[in-house]
Amino acid sequence: MAETLSTRVTRLENALAELTEKVNVLTDAQIKTEARFQEVGARFQETGERIDKLVSAIGELIRRQDGRPGGN
Repeated sequence: MAETLSTRVTRLENALAELTEKVNVLTDAQIKTEARFQEVGARFQETGERIDKLVSAIGELIRRQDGRPGGN
């Protein structure tokens, strides 16, 4: 039995509403994921800066122990 035009339109409207809701959920998840990536990127940059300072301080400590102040 063939569906009527009205039934088909209603079915398509319902499918479109479901699809729209799923797209909204995915968009929200994508926005949250991007924010998390930005936070992680900032943390990595901060960690890199801290590591650079630590390596520099260790190098300075080694130079002082070797009797070479200022690295000369």
